[in-house]
Amino acid sequence: MNAEELEAELTPEEKASLTAGGDVWRLPPIERLGIGRLKMSDGPSGVRGGQFGTRRSLSFPCGMAAGSTWDLDLIRRYGEAVADEAISKGVHLVLGPTVCIPRTPLGGRTFESFAEDPYLSARVTAAYVAAVQAGGVGCCVKHFACNDQEHERMTISAEVDERTLREVHLPSFEAAVVEAGAWAVMSAYNRLNGTFCGEHPELLGGILKDEWGFDGVVVSDWFGTHSTVEASTAGLDIEMPGPPQYLGPNLAEAVKQGSVDTGVVDEHASRIARLMERTGLLAGRVVDDEREDDDPQRRALARELAAAGTVLLRNDGLLPLAGDGLRRVAVIGPNARALQTGGGGSSVVVPFRHQDLVDELRDRLPGVEVVHEEGCRLTKDGTLPTLDMRLIEGGFRTEYWPNTTHEGEPLAAEALGRAEYIALGDPAPGVGIDNFSLRSTTTFRPDTDGTWTLGLASVGPSRLLLDGEVVIDNTRPERAKSFFGMGSTTVTAEVELSAGTAHELSVELTSSPAPVNGFRVDADRPAVPDALGRAVAAARDADAVVLVVGSNPHWETEGVDRKGLALVGEQAELVRAVVAANPHTAVVVNAGAPVDVAPAEGAASLMMLWYPGEEGPAALAEMLVGTAEPSGRLPITFPHRIDDVASHTDPTWYPGAGGKVRYGEGVFVGYRHFDANGVEPAFAFGHGTGYSTFDIGDLRVDGSGTDRTVALRVTNTGERRGAEVVQVYVAAAGTDAPAGIDRPAKELKGFAKVVLDPGESTDVRVALDHRSFARWDVDSHDWVADSGTYDVLVGVSSRDIRQQTSITA
Repeated sequence: MNAEELEAELTPEEKASLTAGGDVWRLPPIERLGIGRLKMSDGPSGVRGGQFGTRRSLSFPCGMAAGSTWDLDLIRRYGEAVADEAISKGVHLVLGPTVCIPRTPLGGRTFESFAEDPYLSARVTAAYVAAVQAGGVGCCVKHFACNDQEHERMTISAEVDERTLREVHLPSFEAAVVEAGAWAVMSAYNRLNGTFCGEHPELLGGILKDEWGFDGVVVSDWFGTHSTVEASTAGLDIEMPGPPQYLGPNLAEAVKQGSVDTGVVDEHASRIARLMERTGLLAGRVVDDEREDDDPQRRALARELAAAGTVLLRNDGLLPLAGDGLRRVAVIGPNARALQTGGGGSSVVVPFRHQDLVDELRDRLPGVEVVHEEGCRLTKDGTLPTLDMRLIEGGFRTEYWPNTTHEGEPLAAEALGRAEYIALGDPAPGVGIDNFSLRSTTTFRPDTDGTWTLGLASVGPSRLLLDGEVVIDNTRPERAKSFFGMGSTTVTAEVELSAGTAHELSVELTSSPAPVNGFRVDADRPAVPDALGRAVAAARDADAVVLVVGSNPHWETEGVDRKGLALVGEQAELVRAVVAANPHTAVVVNAGAPVDVAPAEGAASLMMLWYPGEEGPAALAEMLVGTAEPSGRLPITFPHRIDDVASHTDPTWYPGAGGKVRYGEGVFVGYRHFDANGVEPAFAFGHGTGYSTFDIGDLRVDGSGTDRTVALRVTNTGERRGAEVVQVYVAAAGTDAPAGIDRPAKELKGFAKVVLDPGESTDVRVALDHRSFARWDVDSHDWVADSGTYDVLVGVSSRDIRQQTSITA
């Protein structure tokens, strides 16, 4: 059966039923016709499957790390791997990638996006989407549009002028649709110029479907639908999750009442049927069983991505670690032994492995003593680390009851692979989200003697038991910002434990009226006496130091923005002290967005690892010893201070006021603002170095008008194989743009990543087209390339231009 044949067979009621989820992740089946349930799953950094925490999946690097690769061939291979991961989880539609442009580095989901620059983001988006869909799995590109902050994300209105929208915030979506043929787009929670994105007729119907020719489906963000008539007629095809509140049977009733034309439902059904055909559902791909498919080739790709996306910001000869004089390496920092693989929120997956950087370095540095000191903790403002799964035996054995009292026999059971559980919808077959209880039990074996601090946060009443005794009572939860803003504060207790002794650790949870239920168990090891002094002593006695600092999913997560650029807790003090004790220090930042790197001044090396996925420890060890190269380049500007960022010029620009956030910076987002205002960044957009050096020369621009090709020659002038990213910028300063039209000093319009052996040269050609020179004209509502002179600039960052020439277009 194909899509047209399905449409012809569907009754009006069946067509309407497909416009809303049957449950949290799936559309309802059409049993009469033997049509199964189309299944969706989150997928910005891996494909989780149908539940939070119950299946292991390969954890890939975060979006910022992927954007940092500037390598479209690698991104295509990444997309192919994601398709394979989705198939292993029985998923037809992956909810991703996240392609909104981060106006502020403080956004809680900045780590999910690809870049601050619309051109770079669009190129990565198109390559990724096309590759995933070539594997028979759909991409649902999100969040359409301007969903770039978590502050008041469900209601705030992004006030954006037409030119800014078109030049900065829509190109990634346009590339996904027009170039890659995206099969789905997710509408954003927020409002755009006063209207919810999920019922915005100009955005969904006018731009997306009519102008761009989008023939896929528009899916609401979860609980992001607000109406029946307005949403359906504007172009929202599917309301998620189920059971439906506005579409589905409510839409069928609206048709009967004459509020919605039958043609509207027919169009929704036609688009959904097309998606079913594209994803193989109509051909029988209805595999609900989820496999934990730990594929070695995909794991190797994840490691390659982690290295290719790591940005070496500075290196004064320390890296790679080598030489006969290397006796002792000190690995220091709160993230050193357990790198954070990803940020928090809906992008979380349960990784297959929890690697240890210290062990990975010891394996690669035989004969070298590798010592470790923590130095400090990421526990500022009462936050605790989530329980380290390396201390858990067998996962969390979880039982479910169809009542709130744990009475009778449990109706279902499964194992959790992390110390955090989220029920978004019914937690198990026969167990309803609005009336259940669970008990999750594991064996906890602490690795340190002393006073441990345990923590418990939840949606719904909960208790934490240790060896059968209640140690934390959270049965009257106090509301906080955990669990997408629906969870409780973290309630803590101190307990005395001995290293190596096994304890039974249990969580009891009772459902709440919220659409999300869940719990998180935190555990902080005993405080290390004089942790800073021990770290400084270890640094002083080492030949080289690897200092890993950064963030974690508590601080970078869906639902809340960061408070500032500063490193969390006492990390800044730790960095300054360690670097002062031993300048032969490589500072590694394990975070998903820019941070204040001023404390690392004086360190021999500075590296942005981002959230590298579960292969991060192995990839980092390989980069440190030189068997792999950190070949990434920054996809976002690192400011010296948050006030240097354009959106922080005025509080109405961020975080907003009166339910509105004004995009007052216009098209001057990221490096464009730094250029226009003469602000010096800490590290410029596009910046990065490696383990070799390169020369760029022989620049020429071929062609005529706006159909041009930039040609140049790149030579590896260093002593080892390495990568360089050639970046082509266009400046329109010499054109006859109308008065009042301010154009950026330069805009990225092309790039190429090359890998060369020592002494090797290659010719690079980068194509420019009409859009490379055009601006959005609000009078003609079209792209216009003004006549005059354009500068073509070639460099290795927005602030490091190596060659330039002028052309007339």
